[in-house]
Amino acid sequence: MGLKNLKQQRIFVSSTFVDLKDYRVAVQEAIRKLGHIDVSMEHFGARDERPQDECLRLIREESAFFVGIYAHRYGMIPKGATTSITEAEYEMATNAGLKRFIYIVDDSVPWILSNVDKGKARAKLCSFKDRLKADHMWSSFSNKDDLAAKVAADLGREISIKGLKHVSQSVSSKLQDSNEVRTIVEWNKFRQAAYEHCKFTFIAHTLKPSKNMDQKFDIAIYLLRHNPQSLDSYELDDVERAEFFLGQKWGNKIFEVKNEGSLVGISVSAYGPFLCTCRVTFKDNQQILLSKYIDFEMENALK
Repeated sequence: MGLKNLKQQRIFVSSTFVDLKDYRVAVQEAIRKLGHIDVSMEHFGARDERPQDECLRLIREESAFFVGIYAHRYGMIPKGATTSITEAEYEMATNAGLKRFIYIVDDSVPWILSNVDKGKARAKLCSFKDRLKADHMWSSFSNKDDLAAKVAADLGREISIKGLKHVSQSVSSKLQDSNEVRTIVEWNKFRQAAYEHCKFTFIAHTLKPSKNMDQKFDIAIYLLRHNPQSLDSYELDDVERAEFFLGQKWGNKIFEVKNEGSLVGISVSAYGPFLCTCRVTFKDNQQILLSKYIDFEMENALK
């Protein structure tokens, strides 16, 4: 629908109400500061018993993004239904193909006991949370300001990325004048020099949700050979070893990996982005220094 292409986006905020009222206000304010519109249950009188059909219609027809906030309550289950309105909202966002941002309160945060479900409701909530954690790159939050900051950062980044200019390899190579020719030649020389300086060797990384509860991602960091003019772009036969240095959080240790014919790299677990530096030694004893910021930008794409 057209709304999804407008500069000002409509963002549905889903959660239970009584226990998360202050958190919702903080998120709504963050969305408005970004210049977008929050679509929330407050429009229906701010109650858990909001009209489910209207909420689902707003998600399906009038929302571009979905923000799900979850704590220790499963939420109201309408008469004749088997799932809560909160879970039904998530289901509708999934079926509608909306980008979903999931936030779950950290278990270490103190919580009012009357706002903590027990019995069947707790079992349903645990099952729902397990599903969310398995299907999404979710974020935890410790207070309303922490939550608002994370929502603002995630939404701001996602909406900005969608607005980036797309460039295609099919763009015409027709040049306008001699100045343009000279400029492009200079850029290509600079680009080629960058390739040659690092001997066509780069640091690459992949990430996936961590199996360690104290970390966010398990990350593979490895060397990658890329020579755009060679069919043997990925061969590392001339590499003797690589030394990876990740900094203080890894005890300022140097992790040396010898080239044994497979990937030359290391795997780590981390909670936040960091800078990786690497010294590569070749079989002819030449050395190069590489660096790469190990970012979590793909987190949103995996949600």
